[in-house]
Amino acid sequence: MSNKYLVVLFFMFGLIQISACSTDENSQTKIIKPETQLSTNDTTQTVKLNAKHSIQQAIENNDYRLLHSKGRRIVVPGLEKIELSLLKSQCGLKALKNSSDVMKNDQQRQQRKTLYTYAKQFNQAMYAICLDNIDK
Repeated sequence: MSNKYLVVLFFMFGLIQISACSTDENSQTKIIKPETQLSTNDTTQTVKLNAKHSIQQAIENNDYRLLHSKGRRIVVPGLEKIELSLLKSQCGLKALKNSSDVMKNDQQRQQRKTLYTYAKQFNQAMYAICLDNIDK
């Protein structure tokens, strides 16, 4: 094999790898956002109310998908001990907006904690509802 052929081959392989990481707008994973933007001053009670409201909306839409964080590793808050593939096959997953694993300051760190609390409450309640609907 010539060196030019090998260079072209490696270049094509690299392009294939990069294109596999892109997102597709038609994919089943949707990005959702809590009803109200959570700030650093939100209390746990406000987070609970937001989660309950989101759960009711999801039930009305027959959408039992669980929230997951975006980043290098997918995390389903509140259900970390359950295998990701099982959660995906049982209920489905949807990305939580503003859930990157990159945090540059204390405000982003606090917002991440609040968002995690919201997603944890949502997921724990929604997982039970999802399992009930699988049995029916």
